Amino acid sequence: MGRHALPKTHLLTKTRQFQRVYQLGHRLRGNGYNIIVLPNGVGFNRLGISVQKKIGNAVRRNRIKRLIRETFRLNRNMFPANSDIVVTIGPGFQTNSLSALQASMEEILGAQNKRRPLA
Repeated sequence: MGRHALPKTHLLTKTRQFQRVYQLGHRLRGNGYNIIVLPNGVGFNRLGISVQKKIGNAVRRNRIKRLIRETFRLNRNMFPANSDIVVTIGPGFQTNSLSALQASMEEILGAQNKRRPLA
C-alpha cells in the first residue's frame, strides 16, 4: 500500500464495534449527518460509516461512503486522535463534493475542539 493509503485495520467492520461507539460515544451534529467519537486503546483512528437506505440508490450511497473515506484519509489530523469515529448519514445530507464535505466536517470538529476536546 502507498504511504497515504487507508488500511482495512483503520476501518470499523464489526457490528459490536459500531454498537459500542453508538452507545458510549460523543455525538457531533452536522447538516444531514452525525459524527460519533469514542476514544479507543488501539493507538490510531478507526472509521465506520453508516448510510441509510432512504438516501437513495446504491450508487449514491457508495459515492457518499467514498467521499467520507477520502476525507478521513486526507485529513486524519482533523479528527480526534486514537478514537473510533462513526459517521452516520441521514436523509437531509446534500453534499456531493469532496471539498464541501471536508469544509463541513472541519467546521464541526473545529468548533468542538474549541469548546472541549473529545479525546
